Amino acid sequence: MANGSDLPTHNEIEETVEDHDHQMSEKLEELEVLTEDTETVRDVHEAIDLATTAEGVEEVESLVDAAEDETVEVFDQEDNNLEDIQDIAHDYADEIDERHESGESDLEKLSDASSEVRTTETINELANAKTSALEEMDFLKDNNQKAEEAKAESEQAQQELQNRINSGRRS
Repeated sequence: MANGSDLPTHNEIEETVEDHDHQMSEKLEELEVLTEDTETVRDVHEAIDLATTAEGVEEVESLVDAAEDETVEVFDQEDNNLEDIQDIAHDYADEIDERHESGESDLEKLSDASSEVRTTETINELANAKTSALEEMDFLKDNNQKAEEAKAESEQAQQELQNRINSGRRS
């Protein structure tokens, strides 16, 4: 039997799932700003006339390219950070799923025991235990679903931002 003090509380599970979602959302907001900045730099690069002097054009063009390169580099770093957060969120969702599977096993054992007892009071208490186990499984399933949905939404938004960044990259 597991030691209850080693197990997370409902509140800890909910907070961790919410924290992962919050971290992914914050990172996506940073990536959105970097994407918009990159698009702005690319737009200005296309819009400027570059008809002053050879040296001036070369200098301006070089600096605009450097601004784009720097922004894209920061985007790539933050994109990797987001992937790290997504991996942690995925691992936690897997942990929640394992806890759910453990709950299913416990429920099966409670059902087996219920079929073997004959005392009304014992039957009633085991029925209460089964109800509690079912509620626990529902809780874990709901939080696993929240974690998986948050990760999937984050990955979709990340892919869209990557597409925007990559569509304008210079070869």
